[in-house]
Amino acid sequence: MKITKFIPLAMLSVVLLASCQSRESKINKLVTSHLEQSLENPENLKVLEIAEPDSAFGLNYFTKQEQAYMLGTVTNVTKVLMERTAYMTKPDLDDAYTMTLADLEMRMSTGLFSGMLGDCKKGAWSGWKVRVTYTCKSKYGCMYKAQRWYFLDKDCQTVIRSFDLPIVSTDKADKTTKSAAKKKQGNAASRIMLSTGK
Repeated sequence: MKITKFIPLAMLSVVLLASCQSRESKINKLVTSHLEQSLENPENLKVLEIAEPDSAFGLNYFTKQEQAYMLGTVTNVTKVLMERTAYMTKPDLDDAYTMTLADLEMRMSTGLFSGMLGDCKKGAWSGWKVRVTYTCKSKYGCMYKAQRWYFLDKDCQTVIRSFDLPIVSTDKADKTTKSAAKKKQGNAASRIMLSTGK
């Protein structure tokens, strides 16, 4: 009798496990395909990590931890650009890194803040939220690392919204990507992270 009682539970567990695996497989294919189609040099794309999907409660709702992370990213990117351009007084248009980061910051601001102008309150379950960390080459020929945030529909078939957050380091200088003039100025140049760690 006890064995008979456990059979439905075991079958339910198998069904739930298969459902989760199927959902994650659909999400992985969807976001990878979207990345390949949206990036300028998809042949240089390397997906480092696809985080476990999380429930989304509206397109504009973020937890306090997520908001803090995004604000920190914006602050770091702005700091790096200010360092490399002497607070925008001496921009180097030949610096592939600076041009890449400026382009990423513009896209980040458009994709992130334009969506946060609406109602940011937690709503009903609207689908799935997934973060993908990747590296790729920009149109300026510079490798960069970023994290793309995806909002998917409930069936994991459609990308409803996405935006990129550049991943930068403000800990050490990268003398290899600075021009000779800026080297002489002794500015601390932050760099794009290319490590494959999480």
